[in-house]
Amino acid sequence: MPLAASCVGAGALVQEVPGGDAPETLHLLGRPVGQENHDICGEYTRDGMIEGRAVYKQVGSNTAISFRQGRWVVDREGVRDSDVVVAYAFDTANGRHPAGAKLMWHVWSSKGNAFVQDSEVFVLEAPTVLTFVGHSSQASQVNGEYRLSGLNEGRPFYRKSDGADAVIRYNALENRWLISAAEHTGSMCSAFAEAQDTMHPGHVHLQWSAYVDNRWGADPHAHCLAAPSAVHVLGRREQAPNSRICGIYHLAGVQEGKPLYVRPGTKAVIRYFPKQERWLIDCDALSEPGVIGRLLQWLQRGEATQPLDACAAFAQANGSLHPGHLDLEWNIWEPQQNRHVPDPCVRATTAPQCLHVSGPPPAAENGDIAGDYVLVGLHMGYPAYQKSNSPMAIRRQQRRWVIDREGLRDSETVVAWADAASSAQHPGDGGSYQWHIFKSSQGAFVVDPAIGVKQAPMMTCGSGDTGALANGKRPATAEEGATAKRVRFDGAEMRPEYGGYHQPGVGPGHASRLGA
Repeated sequence: MPLAASCVGAGALVQEVPGGDAPETLHLLGRPVGQENHDICGEYTRDGMIEGRAVYKQVGSNTAISFRQGRWVVDREGVRDSDVVVAYAFDTANGRHPAGAKLMWHVWSSKGNAFVQDSEVFVLEAPTVLTFVGHSSQASQVNGEYRLSGLNEGRPFYRKSDGADAVIRYNALENRWLISAAEHTGSMCSAFAEAQDTMHPGHVHLQWSAYVDNRWGADPHAHCLAAPSAVHVLGRREQAPNSRICGIYHLAGVQEGKPLYVRPGTKAVIRYFPKQERWLIDCDALSEPGVIGRLLQWLQRGEATQPLDACAAFAQANGSLHPGHLDLEWNIWEPQQNRHVPDPCVRATTAPQCLHVSGPPPAAENGDIAGDYVLVGLHMGYPAYQKSNSPMAIRRQQRRWVIDREGLRDSETVVAWADAASSAQHPGDGGSYQWHIFKSSQGAFVVDPAIGVKQAPMMTCGSGDTGALANGKRPATAEEGATAKRVRFDGAEMRPEYGGYHQPGVGPGHASRLGA
């Protein structure tokens, strides 16, 4: 991979301060694979503020976007006091973050020994995932989840997640968002919406038209949303009242300008109640399991036979676009108290059912971390995954995702770790930065670029111990407690934030202890 950087002029690093209203996530796009410095492209998450300007760190690396002396810079070595950068753009608008088509980026070219203006490079505030929903026969062929895949005519380009031949792209000539086959160009499409002034297609107010019965017509039920295709509700104890709220809810439509989720095979839905700005879980909303027509009628026309705010659980929306946010606090109806009571263990998340970890060869030290992991519940307030037929788990430990051979416990002794991306709900598909794995020969954690965590189809995964975490956390076993004894290593060669502890003789590999 060709890499290069050069100087733009000295700049002093200032102290970072918390806060700021800049976007949580941005994407840098426009450099094709194989072109020099194409590695700067990707997803960046906000990593604090410096003098009122946002700092963004690239998911999976140390590359950062920050502001120095009147310009935004991309530095492969992160935020530092250095004048060597990979790319820069002057900011005449005095923006708090670098997302905007008005910035003109210059990228270092080793061939020309200079920074070269690249009009194809953009930093955009665009969702990583969009979901298209609709009810017409034509729209149903393109329904589903789409992932950000690049740029097309200066706007985000999305490709269908399930591998189907469908993309959402921008047509500048007509100023429209189009859904078409990947090979189609120009205005050829199966559905479109007037783009207006939108920078991405995931806006619920856009009106989509589809080709039905040999003619184009508006489809009022078709929407493209910046919302996940599924939301998991986890954490309610099985013996507790209204434990039936737990399960997987699938995006089925739009109501009150917000996504409407239905739990297949039940009468339960998650919907938005605008009067009180709440997300509601209504377990008896549907007249029949999976039939949402009547529900939409009484919601839209006020034909309710029960109060519109009747629900088994609710959470204040706090401006969220969908209910799958871990920071939402859910209140559950308690019949004995005749009121809704907060349950801190209940969370709604967009975490997938299955993750796949790629890593070192099976015969290598700690090579057994590779494989499929199944979502088994919540641990420390975050989704937790367990390897099939093994206690090996992926869990959250403070601000890091860790892989622990001893399972779901509160311990700093782990096999591998990665810093968690800001606002990430799970470590897959960009939710974690570089992975570090313990090497006993070095007595330290070392970066291993071969380790990756991605969402995997549920059909490829075995069954994890899904019942063990009904209360959101599995208690440590006696065997886990017995393995707590550790032998101290010389930590002189280790990263300064680690304590230098080593746990010998656990499986085919070794683990070490996290520091503060």
